[in-house]
Amino acid sequence: MWEVVSFKKRQLAEALQLELKMCAFPCMNSIEVSSDLPGFSDADVFCFITNFPNPNRIDFDNIDTDEQFDTFYLIIKIANNLSKPQPAADNALEESGALKKNKKSQQKARKPIFIADGLVAIDILKSLSKNIPHDVLFCPTSLTSIAKYTLGDYLKVQSNNVLINNVHVWAANDEVFYVEVQKPYIIDDKINVESDCEREVISKDLMESLKLDHTNFNEAWMKKEFFEKIRTTASKNSYGCIYKAAQITKTLHEIWTTRIYQDVTKCYCSMGVVSDGSLGTIKGCPYVLPLIFSGESWIVNKCYEDDTHLKHEIKRINSAVKKHHEKLLPYCKKFLEENVINQAFIPDEESSVFSMTDHSSKLSL
Repeated sequence: MWEVVSFKKRQLAEALQLELKMCAFPCMNSIEVSSDLPGFSDADVFCFITNFPNPNRIDFDNIDTDEQFDTFYLIIKIANNLSKPQPAADNALEESGALKKNKKSQQKARKPIFIADGLVAIDILKSLSKNIPHDVLFCPTSLTSIAKYTLGDYLKVQSNNVLINNVHVWAANDEVFYVEVQKPYIIDDKINVESDCEREVISKDLMESLKLDHTNFNEAWMKKEFFEKIRTTASKNSYGCIYKAAQITKTLHEIWTTRIYQDVTKCYCSMGVVSDGSLGTIKGCPYVLPLIFSGESWIVNKCYEDDTHLKHEIKRINSAVKKHHEKLLPYCKKFLEENVINQAFIPDEESSVFSMTDHSSKLSL
C-alpha cells in the first residue's frame, strides 16, 4: 500500500503512517510513503482524497489558494502524468502468429479503479490525463442515502436497503440533482399494477397503516418538499474524513461486487462517473448517474429514459455541469502552466522529487 503525497506533506504522512501501523489495523503494516508519480498500471486501486471544502463543486469566487494549493498541485501533476500504456506489437511475432497465441494464453489485465472523494477530482483526472479511459473513474455520492433516509423518516419506516426501494440519482453536484425512487417505494409493499392511477407508489392498505393520505403524501410532495429536504441535508454535509472513508468504502464494494462474486451478474447503484453521453448528458464530463455494473464494465441505467420530466431535468443538470467544467478546466490549465510546467513557486528539492523518472512508481491508497 503506497501513500503518495507532495514533498511538503511527507513528514506529516510519515507520522500518519506510524500511527496506523501502531493501531495494528489489517493491511496497515505495509504502508509506504512516496512522492513519486504513479503510473496507470502501478496498482489495482488509486484513491484520491482532497481537502476541497466541497469535493463536488468549486466556488471559483472564493478559492483559498494557499489552503488548497497542495491539493491542486498534486492532483494536477498526477493527472498530467497519467497515461494508459499502449501495447507494442512485435511485427516479427505478428507475422508468425505467435503473438496471437501468446495473447490468448495471457490472463487479461485487471482494469484499475480510480476513485476520488468527489466529482471535481475525477473531472481533473479525465481532462488533464493523456488517454485515461472514462470508465475507470469513480466517486461516491451521499444523495442516495440522504434520499432513502428522507423518505423513510417521512413515512416513519426504517430507511435502509431492506425497506426503501432502489433510488436512482442524476446530479451535477449536491445542489443540482434529480432523484427517482423505484416503485413501490416500500420493497415488500404490494401495489395494484392494474390501478387506474399510474402514479400509485404505495398501496392503500399501507397508506392507512402509516396514517397517511393523499393530502399529506402525494406526487407534489415528492417533487418539491422531498427534494428540498434532500438539498438541505446535503448542504450541511461537512465532508469529514470519517464520512469520506465510509462513502468510498461503500462505493468500492459496489464496484467490486460483479468483479469478484461470480454469482452476482449485475449490480445497480448510483455514483459519480465520467459520462459516456447516455441520456443526453455531455460526454466526457462528470455526473452522478444510475449505473448497472457487469464484470469490470458499467452502463448507464436507462429505465427512465422515456420520462419527460427526467429529460427536462437532464437539461438543467447539463447546464450546471457545463458551467462548472468550463471554469475548472481553464483554471487547472493555468495552474498547470504556472506551477507545474514552469515550476513556479516550487522549492528546488520538491521539484527534483517530482521530476520525471525512468523507473515506475506506485500508488495504492
